[in-house]
Amino acid sequence: MKLIVSEYHIIHEALKCYEERSDKLSSMTTDEDQEVIYDEKLQDIEGMIKALKIAAKNDFDLEL
Repeated sequence: MKLIVSEYHIIHEALKCYEERSDKLSSMTTDEDQEVIYDEKLQDIEGMIKALKIAAKNDFDLEL
């Protein structure tokens, strides 16, 4: 899927917000199983952000 510049910015912003929310929920939970789930989500989000940054750089020489 080919994105345009504004879409890269929107997706990056959304992922950063979701990352912050998941990080906050992970630190607030007292349930170890739930914490593991949030931590796995955080790892997935980090990977998605890295992939998005690489794609933006390759497609438009865009630094996110």
